[in-house]
Amino acid sequence: MPRPDRFLGPVASALLLLVVFGAVAHASGSGWVQAIGAVTAGLACVGMIGPALLASRLKVMCVAAPRDATSGEPLVIELVANHPLRCTPARPRGRAKVLPAGEPIAVTVTPPHRGVLSSVRLQLATAAPLGLLWWSLDRVVMLPVTVSVAPAVSHDSVPESHAGGDDEGQGRPVLSETGEIRGVRAYRHGDSRRRVHWRATAHTSSLMVRETEEIPDTPVKIVLDLSEDPEQAEKQAADAMGAVEYLLACRKRVMLETVESGQRVSALVSDRRNAGRRLARAGRNPYADLPTGVEP
Repeated sequence: MPRPDRFLGPVASALLLLVVFGAVAHASGSGWVQAIGAVTAGLACVGMIGPALLASRLKVMCVAAPRDATSGEPLVIELVANHPLRCTPARPRGRAKVLPAGEPIAVTVTPPHRGVLSSVRLQLATAAPLGLLWWSLDRVVMLPVTVSVAPAVSHDSVPESHAGGDDEGQGRPVLSETGEIRGVRAYRHGDSRRRVHWRATAHTSSLMVRETEEIPDTPVKIVLDLSEDPEQAEKQAADAMGAVEYLLACRKRVMLETVESGQRVSALVSDRRNAGRRLARAGRNPYADLPTGVEP
């Protein structure tokens, strides 16, 4: 049901104005003062009650949404309203925006958690026709596609994932240290000293290292059992996302094992998007309280 927003100020002002008109009309006895008071009272009633009737007929439809998003980052969807209104995303939250009638308008929401998002909850409000009092109501709007909200990337569990090399030359390798030799190149900060090619170094009088091409090997398996605690589960998913991103950057094959819809799933992840979708479906969906029913 529609509900008034901050109604004390407008209602008190209208009542005070009507009392003043009534006092003036009673003291003067003039018919035109009474007529103006009656018209003012009618307009106040229309301005107070009219938006409630219109608010009950407000509808919004989502016409466009991306398939992938990241928790904590803006997600842009396009909404179309049947009447001019003010739209405030409530879950996930976003900034209020005025929507004209029949025109697609981009609205930004920010999913706070990873998960599968099939709908959004919006607060629709209107003050038409006179703008005296705002009335609002909540609507759940289905998305045209299911949005997989991937976790944010955390490298806390990945040793030296941020390192580019220290003064000793130890750090994240540029290429694999094992495999077939692809060539020789000049030393770069971060290369391991074990890759120094001494013969090429002697010939060129500058430090040279072996550049190798990694031979495909057994995939690195990551088993993720998310906690029942939402905050802990979010951190675990972010750590897993960082580990997968790091391993893929190192040209490793990654096997990710998760629990999705009560079933244990183990499969290779080919890229960051695929990993994000897998982690979005893993464990308990934080958006399970919102209506679903949209096929991926």
